[in-house]
Amino acid sequence: MCVEGRSSDAPSPPRPVHDFFNLFSIVIFLPLEIMFGFLQKIGEYLAGFMLGGDSMSMKGFNFIKPLVKPPVAMLKDTFAGLGLSETVAGIVLIVLGIAMIFFVITYIGKLLKVLMVGRAKEILHSAVGRGPLSGIFSGTAVTVLVQSSSTTTSLVVPLAGTGVFSLKQVYPFTLGANIGTCITALLAATAISGANAVFALQVALVHLSYNVLGVVVIYGLPFLRVIPMRAAEGLAALAARRKLYVALYILLVFFLIPAVLIGVSQSMGW
Repeated sequence: MCVEGRSSDAPSPPRPVHDFFNLFSIVIFLPLEIMFGFLQKIGEYLAGFMLGGDSMSMKGFNFIKPLVKPPVAMLKDTFAGLGLSETVAGIVLIVLGIAMIFFVITYIGKLLKVLMVGRAKEILHSAVGRGPLSGIFSGTAVTVLVQSSSTTTSLVVPLAGTGVFSLKQVYPFTLGANIGTCITALLAATAISGANAVFALQVALVHLSYNVLGVVVIYGLPFLRVIPMRAAEGLAALAARRKLYVALYILLVFFLIPAVLIGVSQSMGW
């Protein structure tokens, strides 16, 4: 997920600081986990405190899914009436979904530019723009409510693009979104009982520990904190000259590198 802005208050091109933070976090913690298994040990230790508690089913907590389920079902029925196969209908839904994302983000950006005045702007700045800790906690809280870090970061992209927030202010907010998105897995894990309950909790707690440690280590150390921002600024500068660099970045980071790592892990028997 890309965010926008720069260290000044002026608007700037999109900058995927969220992506680079996550990539940098993987570069640091994946080798350490392979060598020492410390995240597995942390997850196993924390899971011991939660076993035996009551189940917290997430069915009543997720209010986003009930909102999107009716229109999706309507589209599926429409496609079925047109005689489209499930594969073709799925592809059409994906294309429509991507188009809607671009449309909504563009429209939200124009709308927020009008709304972010007076008291509304002061409230948002007090939550996101007051400082790193406020930004992290705000991003965590919003993501817990919507259960989607992509939704949370999409909310601040238009604000950064219109100059309401700078990259430096948005950066901690996206890190809070990383932490907040762990709530869905934790709620799902606590609903599992039986012999596999400890493993479900352990996976969810490893996810939480990884994201929290990433924020503490990378953002907590000034010389590491600036690396994702500098990388995002570099990509933005390239993208401003030629959009092809953005396509190459997406192809490399989200397709080629994962494919290579999957092949290596299979060959090594991991």
